[in-house]
Amino acid sequence: MYDYVIGGAGLAGLTLAWKMVESGILSGKTLLIIEPDNKSKNDRTWSFWNENEPWLTQLPTLKKWNEAEIWGHNYHKIYTLNPFSYYKIEGKEFYEFAKLQIQSCPNITWLKDSVIGEDANSQQVFTPTHSFRFKEYFFKNYFNSSLLPSLNGKGKHFIWQHFLGWTIRTKTEQFKPDVITYMDMRVPAIEKGLSFAYILPTSETEALVEYTLFSADLWEKNAYQKALVNYIEQILGISEYKILDEEFNKIPMTNAVFAKREKNIIPIGTLAGTVKPSTGYSFIRNFRHVQKIIRSLLSGSDDFSIDASLRFKFYDEVLINVLKTGKADGQQVFQLMYEQNDLRLLFRFLNEETSLLQDLKIMNSVPKMPFVKAVWEELL
Repeated sequence: MYDYVIGGAGLAGLTLAWKMVESGILSGKTLLIIEPDNKSKNDRTWSFWNENEPWLTQLPTLKKWNEAEIWGHNYHKIYTLNPFSYYKIEGKEFYEFAKLQIQSCPNITWLKDSVIGEDANSQQVFTPTHSFRFKEYFFKNYFNSSLLPSLNGKGKHFIWQHFLGWTIRTKTEQFKPDVITYMDMRVPAIEKGLSFAYILPTSETEALVEYTLFSADLWEKNAYQKALVNYIEQILGISEYKILDEEFNKIPMTNAVFAKREKNIIPIGTLAGTVKPSTGYSFIRNFRHVQKIIRSLLSGSDDFSIDASLRFKFYDEVLINVLKTGKADGQQVFQLMYEQNDLRLLFRFLNEETSLLQDLKIMNSVPKMPFVKAVWEELL
């Protein structure tokens, strides 16, 4: 028997394990981590903006930027991000960092296996060949595609953020290393959703270049490849380059919660709703949730819920409605927001830190009728 079990060593699971060690929670207590993968591959990149909080200095941040540019149809602007910076963390670097933080703790057992189920009444977790009992909590962090059908229905909206990104090296200087391309909407528009490109440069000749979609329907991989090649070669005008690395992934964007708490089984990460429904960003929201879990464990509280604003949840629902149903052109919506609002204000809005007056200013910049229709549908 273990005091705690973490099922799935992704961002949420590893962050929680790291913070449990750091806080002293595991002094005299045991933790079992069940994860089928070695977590040694660079399978994803996390990026986010933040006001340079001190805890960020602990992380293996490869790069940060203080300027960002937006491209649209007949529109281009470079924004100063201060007091924010924009960060990038490679998956492999984070996994190595987090495993290093926990490897010296003798009370942690890492089991290379998959969780196939759990029982809240008997407080057991099941793998294909074994069962494990937990005394206090099971933190559930593994994603099961069987949950997807439950995300559709009245009052629920579900779309994917799906993308293909290549880290490329060019023969000549092509990138501005101090400026990210936060969104480039010169790519062809899609009928229901949003399409854009995204560039995180690390030098004049090297950058992560990504083609991204927000939509309900996934594509075949060759379609993403074709779109990415078109962006690099036709829009950026880069003809000679070498592909150094690739990330091909999808992130669920939904106003529904994948899994609810069941007694002492606590969802974390994507299952708990740490992915921002309207953007797909999760790194900071995940960290905030882990911080709350640690505070609750230390104080003896039983509150592991995500702190959520109903107001901003409603905004997310309305935006997903507009994109999924094609009530408005996604590129037009976002370009109007960028044209009429400072990017730093939009960052605060997406952080759910703005006032109602600031919210109204932002809302006033998007096409009125599509959003009025979506608001009406969400209220019914």
